[in-house]
Amino acid sequence: MTNSELKNIWSVPKYLPYVQPELTPELLEQAQKQIGYKLPEKLVEILKIQNGGYIRYKIAETPQEQIMGIGTYFPSLTDFDWAESKQYVSFELDGLIPLDGDGHWYICLDYREHQEDPQVTWIDLECDHQEKLANSFAEYVELLTLDVNEGDLVIQTEHSIEENAKQIEQILEIKFESPEHFNSGYASYRGKYKDSWIWLTPNQVPAGFVREDDKRYHELKDQMSFSSVQYLDIPENDLFLVLSEEELNSEVMEKLGKHDIKITPITELLPEGS
Repeated sequence: MTNSELKNIWSVPKYLPYVQPELTPELLEQAQKQIGYKLPEKLVEILKIQNGGYIRYKIAETPQEQIMGIGTYFPSLTDFDWAESKQYVSFELDGLIPLDGDGHWYICLDYREHQEDPQVTWIDLECDHQEKLANSFAEYVELLTLDVNEGDLVIQTEHSIEENAKQIEQILEIKFESPEHFNSGYASYRGKYKDSWIWLTPNQVPAGFVREDDKRYHELKDQMSFSSVQYLDIPENDLFLVLSEEELNSEVMEKLGKHDIKITPITELLPEGS
């Protein structure tokens, strides 16, 4: 992963409640004392860019979604307890520091054999299974690739998402529901085309979002005033069109193309090897 990719490893918009305050030397020292190990330099470098949250990249066939930050808010890299889990697995849990997980599985820094340069290991508590992903965190980062749905379509446009939604409705003879913002903090238009759900979303979005029912909403809401893009290699005004039944992609592209809407599979716009 290049320095540019490393700098932009974090997903946009960032889910603000999962981002810890800026990582300071004091916070880092306290965390390392708490877990009993020195954190890998590459991980510290990433957490200095943003102290935790969802990431753009993953290893294929793994459930990777985030890298936990260091702080007092949930989820935190230092906030774990294996006591109740030890009875369910045949392998040692002490020395594993979770980076991501949902209570059933975890991706962990694995200090059990290498206390100076931990491996990265995936564990499944329910299935009593462990699997090494990388010999070090630096190697793990090199294995990460941009997480992209290859069936996504990109509408290359200078017009607003509202204008495009109206035009698509007329061409495809569909009706979009009122745009929904709750799940991601930006407008998501949903409609039904034949037997497929169809979504229209923007590339330019708020840099961060927090839901109004979150207890930290008033603390974090001002951070939603900044904007960013979801895909750095795609122009900010472009839009994404996604169908749940991808076999209809060609048909939709043909119909929209006849009305001078420039629409392209996302894989053709991203750098090779993303």
